[in-house]
Amino acid sequence: MSSVVDSGKSLVTRAKSIYEDRRERWTWLDHLLRTVDRYNDRRGNLYAASISFNGILALVPIIMVAFAVAGFVLARQPELLQNIQDAVVEKMPGQLGDQVSDIITSAIDSRTTVGVVGLLGAAFTGIGWISGVRTGMTEMWGGRVQRNAVMSKVWDLVTFAGLGVAFAVTMALTALGNSGLTRTVLGWVGLDDASWAPVLVRLVSIAVSILATWALFTFIMARLPLVQLPFRNTLKAGLITAVAFEIVKTVGGLYLQSVLSSPAGVAFGPILGVMVFAYLASRIVLYAAAWCATDPANAGFQVEEDPDAELRRPVVISPTVEVNPTPRPAALAAAAGVGAGLSVLIGWLSGRAR
Repeated sequence: MSSVVDSGKSLVTRAKSIYEDRRERWTWLDHLLRTVDRYNDRRGNLYAASISFNGILALVPIIMVAFAVAGFVLARQPELLQNIQDAVVEKMPGQLGDQVSDIITSAIDSRTTVGVVGLLGAAFTGIGWISGVRTGMTEMWGGRVQRNAVMSKVWDLVTFAGLGVAFAVTMALTALGNSGLTRTVLGWVGLDDASWAPVLVRLVSIAVSILATWALFTFIMARLPLVQLPFRNTLKAGLITAVAFEIVKTVGGLYLQSVLSSPAGVAFGPILGVMVFAYLASRIVLYAAAWCATDPANAGFQVEEDPDAELRRPVVISPTVEVNPTPRPAALAAAAGVGAGLSVLIGWLSGRAR
C-alpha cells in the first residue's frame, strides 16, 4: 500500500515539475495562465455580467434614435413611405395591414419626441455602460482609480458617442467588404468568372472586417482603461480581440440562420442571441485587457491601489442604544423567581404576625 502511495506522490511531483518546466520554456503558456488568473482574481465574470446588462439596456434608446432617424428620412421621401405602407397592407391579412400602416404613420409623426427621448436615454444609459467598461478594464490592471465626479461623466459621454461613431464606421467597412464591391473590382480586372473568385471575395471581406475591428479595439485597449498606455503596447491584444470577435460574429450569424426558421425562434431567438453575444463580447474585452495587463512589456503601467485609503476615512462615533421590546427568557425566569421569593417571605411574615 505504501508503495502505491509513494508512486502516486512521485507521479504528482513529476507532473508538477514538467508543468513548471513547460511554463518556463513556453512564455506564451505562462502569459495565458497569468491572464486567466488575473481575470479570475479581479472578478472578471462579475464585471462582464454588469457590462452586458448595461449594454443591453443602452440598446433600447439607441433603437429609438434609429427609428427617429428613419422617420425623418421617410418623412422627406413620401413616395418611399407610400411604397412601404402599400407593401405592408398587401402582405398583412385582413384589416391588420391598415392598422400597421396607421402605426407607421403615427410613429413618423412623433419622430421628434421619440428622437429626443431616445437621445436622453442613450446619454444616461451610455454613461453607465462606459463607466462599467472603464472600471472593469481598469480592474484588470490591478485596481481602481479615483475620478472627478462631474468630468468623468462628461468624458464618458464623449467616449460613448465616439465609440458609437467608430463602431458604425467599422460595421460599414465590414458590410462594404461583404457587399458586391469586391466582385465588381474583380470584374474590372477580368477575374469575376474565376472558380476561386468567391473564396477570394470571402477572404477579402474577412480581412477588411478584422482590420477595421483591430483598429477599433486597439484604441479601446489603449484609451478606455484609466492607464496611460501607448498604442503599440495594445496592438497584440487588439488583434486577438478582433479575431475573437470575427469568430463570435460568424457563429452568431449561423445561430440566427438556424433559429429564424421557426416561429418560436423568431420570437425568442434574436433576444437570446443578443444576450449571449453581449456577455461573450464583454468577456472577450476583459480577457483581452487582462492579457494586455499581464504582458511583461506593460509591467510599468500597473495600477497600485492606495493601502492607506481605508485608514484615512473619517471615523464616526455615535452612541449605540439597544432596545429590547420583548423580555428575554432569562429575564422572565429571574422575575418569576423574585416574585416567588417575595410571596414566600410575605406568607412567612403574616404567619408570625398571627
